[in-house]
Amino acid sequence: MKQRGFTLVELAIVITIIGLLLVGVIKGQFLIGGAKAKDVIAIIGDIRTATAYFKQRYKYLPGDWPYTANEIQGITSGTSVGTNGDGILDGSIDASGAAQAGSEVAELPLQLYQAGFLSKINGSDAQRRIGTSFGPVQVVSRATAVGLVAGFVNAPPSQNAIVFFNLPCDVVSEIDAGVDDGSLTTGRAIGTACANGTVSWYAIVL
Repeated sequence: MKQRGFTLVELAIVITIIGLLLVGVIKGQFLIGGAKAKDVIAIIGDIRTATAYFKQRYKYLPGDWPYTANEIQGITSGTSVGTNGDGILDGSIDASGAAQAGSEVAELPLQLYQAGFLSKINGSDAQRRIGTSFGPVQVVSRATAVGLVAGFVNAPPSQNAIVFFNLPCDVVSEIDAGVDDGSLTTGRAIGTACANGTVSWYAIVL
């Protein structure tokens, strides 16, 4: 019995179907990346709004306020670093994005949550209370941000910054285009160089 091969028309149909599937996969990846960038942009907005409202109500930034838990019922105060009301969020960040225990940086998310300005935090990790699907998010002093992202020294003057850990390069590009000037080296948001598909640290003016 004679075997029949594919006709040119059949091959063209198969190639077209494969092409359409590839386009669908690429578009799907783009949409997923876009959704993740929107999530990060939403976190930036939430933190900025929450800290502004907290300061408006209590006259100090969360984490930095000089009150004890007894003076303002239901809101925990920092225990080890800062809490002096100077407007600068004291506390270091380690190589995994974790805040120094008990510092103003570590207590900021908890105080925002206890005051009702954040709807959810990570209650199981006191040093990484806010995060993306990629890593922790911290609000730190400008000096701490510059220590993590050297180029942040050229960002507009600010006492504090929001710092993201371990974001994919493509997601950071979309974020920066959405909240700043589209460049990782200029403007209000500065990142470390993309390496192995990841921006280790991305800092944006609070």
